Amino acid sequence: MVIDAHSHLLQGRHPVSDLPHSLDDLDDLNISELLAGLDLLGVEAVVTLAQEMARIRDQWLGSNSLAADLQERLEGRFFAIAGFEPVTRWDQFNAPRFEQVRELVRSGRVRGLLITPPYGHFQLNDRWAYPFYQLAVEYDVPVYVHQGAMFGPPENAPQYGGGLWTLDQVVVDFPDLRLNIEHMAWPWTEELLAIMAHGPNVHTDVTMLSMRPHLLAWHLTIAGDYGFLDRIFWGTDYVGRDNEEYLETVRQELDFYRNRLNPILKGCGWPTLSTAQIEGLLGDNIRRFLNL
Repeated sequence: MVIDAHSHLLQGRHPVSDLPHSLDDLDDLNISELLAGLDLLGVEAVVTLAQEMARIRDQWLGSNSLAADLQERLEGRFFAIAGFEPVTRWDQFNAPRFEQVRELVRSGRVRGLLITPPYGHFQLNDRWAYPFYQLAVEYDVPVYVHQGAMFGPPENAPQYGGGLWTLDQVVVDFPDLRLNIEHMAWPWTEELLAIMAHGPNVHTDVTMLSMRPHLLAWHLTIAGDYGFLDRIFWGTDYVGRDNEEYLETVRQELDFYRNRLNPILKGCGWPTLSTAQIEGLLGDNIRRFLNL
């Protein structure tokens, strides 16, 4: 069965002043239609990420309370990841967010955390992030990390928040911390794979990368040479709550990985992936990562 390991499904963009907090706040959502569509596509579950972007953009993708409510009310079909920015817009420790995610993690209402340094103009190894990492280690939950390049004008996401030397420091300082580095840390993918060589708890996902199929095929080839294919997940990175749009995205993505990826690899003269390796990308690997 398939698991969308990285989505923002049902977590649309909202200003900080108007966040949804439960499934009941999502008007005109046909949840039965969504679940039936997932069943038809063979999708067992969806990991939905709340994303805090309050420090610079004054907005969220969904909210932590919404993510937790989805996991609770759609048990076994949705798994929640809580977002956090460790630094406030006044460059202080984000104590309210720490208390919130600590309670969510301690109660089991979320399965992990998400930090997005480029969006918040801070570094992954910022001292205020370390209490969150220690919390994740203490409760054995993973941290998703957006640590790749960003599109749009430079002021939206300066690249000083994207380089991987800060990731390497976190990996060294927290060797037991389980990490998923989103988007294969593109364009620093080969640097990420080198970090994965000495960081056995570092994982990555291939969300948004099928749009560059030959580049993705090359990076999967390198990951295979390293022996890391079992630490890579598939996901959609879908944002929003349009059932038809989301299900079509899933259909196209599954078709790419099951039917179109291997011909690209073969055409380039690179090793193709076995059925077990492809199904690992599509579900088995994230199941182990999240201890499902």
